[in-house]
Amino acid sequence: MIDPGKRAEYINALMKVGFDVIDFGSFVSPKAVPQMADQDEVLKLVDKTGRNSKLMAIVGNLRGGMEAVAQEKLDIVGFPYSVSDTFLHKNINADNTRALATIDGLSDICRDNGKELRIFMSLAYGNPYGDPWSLNLLAERIERLAAKGIFTLTLADTIGVASAELIGEVYESLLHRFPGHEFGLHIHTRPDEWHEKLEAAWNAGCRWYEGVISGIGGCPMTGYELIGNLNTLDLLDFLNEKKAQISVDKVALSCARAIAVEILNQ
Repeated sequence: MIDPGKRAEYINALMKVGFDVIDFGSFVSPKAVPQMADQDEVLKLVDKTGRNSKLMAIVGNLRGGMEAVAQEKLDIVGFPYSVSDTFLHKNINADNTRALATIDGLSDICRDNGKELRIFMSLAYGNPYGDPWSLNLLAERIERLAAKGIFTLTLADTIGVASAELIGEVYESLLHRFPGHEFGLHIHTRPDEWHEKLEAAWNAGCRWYEGVISGIGGCPMTGYELIGNLNTLDLLDFLNEKKAQISVDKVALSCARAIAVEILNQ
């Protein structure tokens, strides 16, 4: 497990780069995910002075939500929802009914504590577990969330098996159907597949992307954890290719990358 001081050092380095949002971890049971223990200790060492980046933590239940919103420095609470009951059971030990009830509770908690709730729609591009999946089913779930006042969602390819064609199809459909929504892209991907997937999302109108420096990590609850995250450095190269307006401190990015390499080599 990485020392809280080293984790805080890395977050502080990321804060200097200029990212919109930094997902710094989760408020979950340390028995289930030992790497995420002591998040309150980490946040005590994080310095947000003069920084515009928002801090987000993922939670899987109301207990985690209460722990998260108690942190003054935290801005956003993320919750991993899905159209797949199998994934919900594997990831947060819930079914769709229970997950929606949790979202209701988190909405109340976040509103009462001045925090933003953000939904991650896991397995947004298909289902390997045999559960029903279709664009219409995905849209139906998004409509249910909209009825709860949730219009900002990250569409996640949690297991890294979606084709570029399907990613493009999903974004084209949803951006047309929900013009008032904001949809982000979070993909787990093999090194030789990321560019075509970003290209498809970009061409469909997506302009919000998430990555991890060095592409480390995955979802340990899926059985596909060996498929890593999108590398932030690749993402930035892609956005430069597209002449997107991004504001990133390259020196600060280099320093953050050095800390990431150090952590990986421990």
